[in-house]
Amino acid sequence: MTVINTNTSAMRATNASTAASKALSTSMERLSTGKRINSAKDDAAGLAIANRMASQTKSMAMAVRNANDGISLAQTAEGAMGEVTNMLTRMKELSTQSANGTLKDTDRSALQSEMSQLTQEIANVAKTTSFNGVNLLDGSSDAVKLQTGINADQTIDMKLTDTRTSSLGLTASVKGGEVAAAVSAGDVKINGVDIGTATKDASSVAAAVNSKPTTGVVATAKNTVTATLDATKLVVGNKMTVGGTVVTMTAAEKDATSVAARINQTLGSTSQISASADKDGNLVLTSKDGSNIGITNTDAMISSATTPTNSTLIASSATAAVTAIGTVSLEDMSGAGIDITGTTPGNGGFTTGKTAGVVSIATQAGASAAMAVIDSALDKVSAARGTMGAAQNRLESTVNNLTTTATNLSDAKSRIEDADFSTETTALAKAQILGQASTAMLAQANQSQQGVMKLLG
Repeated sequence: MTVINTNTSAMRATNASTAASKALSTSMERLSTGKRINSAKDDAAGLAIANRMASQTKSMAMAVRNANDGISLAQTAEGAMGEVTNMLTRMKELSTQSANGTLKDTDRSALQSEMSQLTQEIANVAKTTSFNGVNLLDGSSDAVKLQTGINADQTIDMKLTDTRTSSLGLTASVKGGEVAAAVSAGDVKINGVDIGTATKDASSVAAAVNSKPTTGVVATAKNTVTATLDATKLVVGNKMTVGGTVVTMTAAEKDATSVAARINQTLGSTSQISASADKDGNLVLTSKDGSNIGITNTDAMISSATTPTNSTLIASSATAAVTAIGTVSLEDMSGAGIDITGTTPGNGGFTTGKTAGVVSIATQAGASAAMAVIDSALDKVSAARGTMGAAQNRLESTVNNLTTTATNLSDAKSRIEDADFSTETTALAKAQILGQASTAMLAQANQSQQGVMKLLG
């Protein structure tokens, strides 16, 4: 049948030209970007899988960085403990020398002077050794949690060791109770020195003690609250006040870990109060400088809360405002011991009494006793260094595993998402040829209707 209104051949040639043009465009896009999947229309399922793999790969790269930071932290702590070991070794040498009967007491006094300096330097190392602001050896934290995986709870706990001189048994120490009241002049005297005035705040009392270096004593304030949360009250809009700042729950808060994150986010990095979750799933509030922690349990999200002295701070979901007051610990740095007197030492959380010095080589008997104490301290530090070394080795294995896994994951992602240039260049050539051929055939189809004129002539 000869017709002119419908040119079927031209229509088919047009469709073929359009298809060839789309194939050509697709091939050029893939070759220019290097990706087989450039939008969801190319491969919806493949795009979702590739995006998930890309997220995992980037998270693994960060986990590798976290593990390497952990290695650096361990090296910092272990290096500091290495120097502590050197000082303890020197102290053992001095004790051995002082224990010899050929020395006079005046000779031992000179040895004691060096012993005191070494003791103070060990205390200084414990106080100042830190990594990115995290104290490592002062006993402020038992462990550091390292995020070494791409999912929640894929962590490694790196144990930290308290190497303060009191913890090593080198100096006398006194652990006070909660500060009971504001301290007035004459209330507390340490080694005969009046510490002056301080508010009802552990941080204030510790500062007052440390402002009098003639006591030969260093004070440390601590204040923590352990709270049990009521999961049924962790709902959007519920509030609690921590340190004078209102913390409002969102849909993300379901447990102690997420509540702690919310508190830290709300308080900000400049706050002295930080929140965390312990291994039992409790919320732990810690005052970095030992200052008071004010809590208002507005919507009863906290079912109970206690302080380290086992005193109940919040009971039966009470909503009234409360204040947690910390404790002050004293550490003797002179070797002479700690003598607490005063009219009302209980205001500062202390009881009257004298604690003898631990390590003194000013006498032959003291030097002999000091040798055993120093040996014990050396054993503790050596064990702690061994723990750090083992942690470093574990983290290095973690880094190797994460690197291998990330490489394999990237390879898998490439197979799904990346363009095969051999295939695509072949498809490009095919599309170019088909495009040219379809255009030529379209021209021929348009000319085919000219035969009708002969019939009309």
